[in-house]
Amino acid sequence: MNRSWKFLVGASVAAAISASALTAAPTWAATVPESSDPIVLSKLDWTGQFVTTEVAAEILRRMGYTVELLQTPQVPMIDAMAEGQISASLENWYQVLAVQYEAATEAGRLEKLGPTGLVGSEGWYYPAYVEEKCPGLPDWQALKDCAEIFATADTAPKGRVLDYPAEWNADAQAWIDALGLEFVAAPSGGEGSTAAELRSATARQEPIILQWWEPTWVATQFDLKQVKADAAGEACAKGKEAGIETRKSFDCTGEVIEIAKLAWPGLKEKWPAAYRFLSAFQMTNEWQGPMAMAVETENREPADLAKEWVDQNEAIWKPWVDAAMQE
Repeated sequence: MNRSWKFLVGASVAAAISASALTAAPTWAATVPESSDPIVLSKLDWTGQFVTTEVAAEILRRMGYTVELLQTPQVPMIDAMAEGQISASLENWYQVLAVQYEAATEAGRLEKLGPTGLVGSEGWYYPAYVEEKCPGLPDWQALKDCAEIFATADTAPKGRVLDYPAEWNADAQAWIDALGLEFVAAPSGGEGSTAAELRSATARQEPIILQWWEPTWVATQFDLKQVKADAAGEACAKGKEAGIETRKSFDCTGEVIEIAKLAWPGLKEKWPAAYRFLSAFQMTNEWQGPMAMAVETENREPADLAKEWVDQNEAIWKPWVDAAMQE
């Protein structure tokens, strides 16, 4: 996966299949494209999001739209979308940048198109074999007695929690401080560098603990287990006392993680059928997982996998298109 923080504009692809060519298409009231300008979808910096975006892009092209993909970090994406440089972003972990997203939507600079359909979780993870080296896991309190096995040259004698990149509003250190653990949070370079560290550690059966999320191919590939904390127990009480509002490290709220679709507010007027389609569009853990795994373990291209999925799952996506084109 390309993890550059630079803006990379994908090739603009003219629609190869007109709306009328879709199999058994009903008579559609809408005429697309309503504008010849390309719809620009945001590519962020993890494989699952790439896959989700490519699937939506492929369906839009089959509807008759020209689509471009633009890779960008999450924070700059907000301003780019507000200014119409990006039309939509289809997999946004809302709590990561909740303050920024909410401020932008309340100001009318972004529009939420509803949930993506993915069921997410976040927390501290470790490979299953670590339980033999740190008895008591997955209970977080086991970490009080085995911090040293997670130490690195940079953190010894304290253990290391490999955290999210700093740009993702990482909060592992806040939890470490609140719980009084002998650990240090070290920001990672993102999905790719974390996977590389996991691959190296698992090959040597060395202990490693990291801030991570699901759904992701990494959790499946490396048999990751999640550290647990009782929502009514000591960890969550201390987190609340410390004023840690996010729930990336421990689930202390019971709330469902919001993975949302976001759009430029002008999308509805400029491409109304595309707006209706993207509002209906869904992706699930079960659909995304095998594609993301194939990208990372078989060197498959996300765009090729998306085309295959669309070819094989017309019964899923065609009703979204039909409804979008009827209104």
